[in-house]
Amino acid sequence: MVYVALVLTLAALPTASHAEGGLVEQPVRIVPIGFAGPLSEINARSGRNAAILAIEEVNKSSPRINGQSVFFELMEQDDKADPRITEYIARYFVNSKAIGVVGHWTSNATVTAAPIYNEAGLVQISPASWSRRFTQKSYRTAFQILGSDDAGLAVAADYLVRELQLRRVFILDDGAYLGTSMADYLSAHVKAAGGEIVYRMSVNGKTSDFNAPLQKAQQVKPDLIFFSGRVIQSGVLARNLQRFQMSTKLLITGTVVTDNFLQNVEKIDSTVMAIVPSTPLEKRPGMAALQKKYAERFNAEMLPFAAYAYDSVHLLIAAAKKANSLDRGKLIDTLHDMKYNGVTGPIAFDANGALLKPSYTLYGLEQQKWVPLRVFTAK
Repeated sequence: MVYVALVLTLAALPTASHAEGGLVEQPVRIVPIGFAGPLSEINARSGRNAAILAIEEVNKSSPRINGQSVFFELMEQDDKADPRITEYIARYFVNSKAIGVVGHWTSNATVTAAPIYNEAGLVQISPASWSRRFTQKSYRTAFQILGSDDAGLAVAADYLVRELQLRRVFILDDGAYLGTSMADYLSAHVKAAGGEIVYRMSVNGKTSDFNAPLQKAQQVKPDLIFFSGRVIQSGVLARNLQRFQMSTKLLITGTVVTDNFLQNVEKIDSTVMAIVPSTPLEKRPGMAALQKKYAERFNAEMLPFAAYAYDSVHLLIAAAKKANSLDRGKLIDTLHDMKYNGVTGPIAFDANGALLKPSYTLYGLEQQKWVPLRVFTAK
């Protein structure tokens, strides 16, 4: 267990109140909030840092719940994106005094932990997983702050096939939980839009050798290659596409719309596109101020999905304030009725905990910079 050290100290918080002419000491209640993700990965660490920033901001206001002074702390755990470790961590959080969990970061870990939190009645807000399977089983404890991959790929496929006429699609995935499910979804949506799946295959999730799939792509001549896998592999594939001198468009997913991704892949051309589950965050009110605060606090650039961890913490604490309670069951009920305007956009949930009216952005590359090509709002 790791408790993150925060800027404020308990001594700075109110600890006394008047009663019958004298002072009665009121102890400050420590309120843990769980955070779980693969902390060796830069995106999860950025999310953890943004969660810390949100907690520090709240604690500066000397919050009170049901008349008692409270001090929020982040209880972080490294799940290493491993389902077995994830189960252990989920049970640890259940047996702790945490009022909710911001996590997990990867879809496989998020879905693995969900039934454990649901059985115990502990709020789970996932800041980075956009797998539809997270909210598919109608767990009352599950809240998805991003739009689902299924809905995002549906609007993307319709646009790419019908409007851009990219009808012949080659589908490639990394064989992992999220990769294969996204490949399944896109395949179905391409067919529904009148397109054709000319070939589909999987690669090992750790490989950097894309010669075999690209040689096959040269043979079948697709209009579009879709790859659903880890960010580092997306970069390798993008570089190799140019080596094969193919004019085929490439669609990738995940946390690729960053300067860090572009630096790692060096020069790739405008054949590369990416679909992400958000509106262009750089245009959101408050995003520039948040990025500045993050940079001042951690001396680093805040990566895009970290803003969702920041909003997740503020959302959970806002629910506690609205309910005027730290009771786990009351927090669940309150979150289902919440309408919250976060830095990342409006946040409200349907009965299954899925985000209402999610938005997605299709990005493309122009002069070595990511630019929004189209913004979609799913029903």
